[in-house]
Amino acid sequence: MNKLLIFLLGIFAAFSALIIQTLTVIIFPSLSNFTSSKEIGYLILIAILSEEFLKFALLWKIFNNFKKQTNLFIDSLVLGFGFATTEIVFNIFSNYQLTFEIFLAYLGLLLIHVLTSSFYGLYFFQKKNSIIWQNLSVFGIGLSAHFLFNLGVFYEINMLLLNPILIIILIIQIKAYFLAKKAKIN
Repeated sequence: MNKLLIFLLGIFAAFSALIIQTLTVIIFPSLSNFTSSKEIGYLILIAILSEEFLKFALLWKIFNNFKKQTNLFIDSLVLGFGFATTEIVFNIFSNYQLTFEIFLAYLGLLLIHVLTSSFYGLYFFQKKNSIIWQNLSVFGIGLSAHFLFNLGVFYEINMLLLNPILIIILIIQIKAYFLAKKAKIN
């Protein structure tokens, strides 16, 4: 599948997630009051669920429709990059000053979206068939990673600590992809 199309699907997923999040706040206005950490927690959970579900669903659809024509792991990186780029652009429009801390936060956004997408892509790359409980398990891993990242941001854990962890996990996944690819060839 064309990489530009995959990138555009990532942008589409980000816009779709934003629409879901906006509709949720319209339907449940109490979530936007932020009077307690409970409301913030619900809103963050809804945001993460919508973002991860859309990325997973798109990659699942690509996996099921284009198994022979695409390298799903690479496509998942591109999809995550498209998603993250959209989210970063929206954040830049709402925060005009670029400090080192904000740059690190944008890097974290890029890393978490590419990382969770690559979880899904690596899973589908290694699968011949899609099994529901395995799909839910892998989705849960991506959801948990994104939730832990957002929790770290919420509790202001320094991005100098979070970003290297994300980079290390991403490098491990890329290494796992090449090992799996080599095993498939042999």
